[in-house]
Amino acid sequence: MPDLGSISTAIATIKTSMEIAKLIKDSSSSLDEAETKLKLAELISSLVDLKTELADIKVDLIDKDDEIRDLKKKLQDKSTITFDDNIYWKEIDRKKEGPFCPTCFDVNELSVRLHKDGPGWWCKNCRDHFDESTKY
Repeated sequence: MPDLGSISTAIATIKTSMEIAKLIKDSSSSLDEAETKLKLAELISSLVDLKTELADIKVDLIDKDDEIRDLKKKLQDKSTITFDDNIYWKEIDRKKEGPFCPTCFDVNELSVRLHKDGPGWWCKNCRDHFDESTKY
């Protein structure tokens, strides 16, 4: 997230740019051409700094929005998961879906569907086997 330092820097740059622009606007004709060009160069430099700061803040905000969206999805996914018969199941549209591997879910937060293997289930991802009679 953009920290207060980068936001403060952007605000200070805006203030500096406004002061330079006001100085140029209010200057009398006594300012010679070289001094005016110098002040315009300072203004342009200040505005470039501001643009860079704001671009960095925008990137940070986009990253945070992505992170928030991912966390909301994980939270929503966890709210649909139940642990029953020693394995995880998801409830989707009021139907029990699954089963899903408890090892993959607990360790890596992955929803890996288990496959029927005789009297139990096995996971293609972590290769764990879960007997229907196994109790945790």
